[in-house]
Amino acid sequence: MIGEEEVLSSLREIAGRHDPVPLAVLAAARASLAWRDPDAALAELVRDSLDKLIAVRGGVRGGTPRVLTFLGGALTIDVQVTTRAGAVDVVGELAPVIPAKVVVESPGGTHETAADDEGRFRVEGVTPGPVRLRCEPVDEGAFVPVRTEWVQL
Repeated sequence: MIGEEEVLSSLREIAGRHDPVPLAVLAAARASLAWRDPDAALAELVRDSLDKLIAVRGGVRGGTPRVLTFLGGALTIDVQVTTRAGAVDVVGELAPVIPAKVVVESPGGTHETAADDEGRFRVEGVTPGPVRLRCEPVDEGAFVPVRTEWVQL
């Protein structure tokens, strides 16, 4: 008699041969585990202009910047996203203004910059797809590192 584990193993093998998981999906899953930080606060998406555009227009036209607001602990991260030539440009601002390293993470790579004296930052050429931001204090103890939830850009 065939056991449950043998049946499941056979089904996994068949599915792997006939409908394998795309390599980009596997890479994104592996990368997401590498980006874990249990000490970081999660910044939740509290505002997305895309929601309003879809409701008003019934769709989105190209060229309109998307504005996102994340709230994590005492830190607010406002971001404007513009798509150009198959890449995404991210311009943002931290409130309150705190010296911080800002990292944009995506399966296409990691882009790092610093917030200026007014809390502003800019990252160009981000690969479209699932993206999140990571903000880390320059001065240790200034605030708990913050990571946004993943958003599709």
